[in-house]
Amino acid sequence: MFLRKTLHYTNKNILYLLLLSLPAAACFTLGGKPLTIIELFVKMFNGIKSGQTTFAFSEIFNSFSLIDIKRPLFALLFIVGIFLLGILFSVVERNMKYDTVTFGSIRAMLLDALFITLPAGLLFLFAVELVGLIASGFIALFSVFGFGWGWFVLSAISTLLIYYAFISLVSYLFCWIPCVSMEALKFFTAASLSSRMLSKFHTRIFLTVAALIVVLGVAVYFVTLAGLISYFSLCAVLNVLLCVFLPSYCYAAYFTTADIPLGAKKK
Repeated sequence: MFLRKTLHYTNKNILYLLLLSLPAAACFTLGGKPLTIIELFVKMFNGIKSGQTTFAFSEIFNSFSLIDIKRPLFALLFIVGIFLLGILFSVVERNMKYDTVTFGSIRAMLLDALFITLPAGLLFLFAVELVGLIASGFIALFSVFGFGWGWFVLSAISTLLIYYAFISLVSYLFCWIPCVSMEALKFFTAASLSSRMLSKFHTRIFLTVAALIVVLGVAVYFVTLAGLISYFSLCAVLNVLLCVFLPSYCYAAYFTTADIPLGAKKK
């Protein structure tokens, strides 16, 4: 339901959405990296065959982190990217509210990006890093015991369970930013409202998000393995798609569950 409305909206407004997504996507590409969990588990699998079952914690965590810990200064670009993505959230909100391409007040967009999307994005980034830290801790702990294939299986199961819980939680929060901006609610009140709004759709959202993560992760691995496109270029393309579809999906979910037709409010 949400995905269909998202695709309809992005297809209708694809040109300006792509243009507006480029600055944020550039910051995400330079300042971060997608999760390289699949590559880590492939390396673990190959390591077991050669008798290596011990990996440094920093190496494991680097595969789970959104930020490249080897280039800490570039992390600032990732934060700038969150701010720029917030501007796109504000634009999509106005476009869906009025069902026309409109940018409104530049000052209002900047304030929304600074005081709504940026704090929410930083909280999400902190949550991703914390989840990665927990998963990395379990894998490092299992590697100390040296169980061989048992270590690999335990690591895979623990990682799946941890990210299952995380994605399940995130699936309740896709209306979080729209609830803050549209309903003028405080952050935790908006999160509570978002979870209530999406409770009936939780399973479908969860399956959609989980399927996209798996497909993109496998695609990243095999495309880079085949050498069809450079890793940097592939990350850039994926970040552009993320910046286009994420705000569109969040507001499509909000307008649908709140039963507000597009263009219901006129300027």
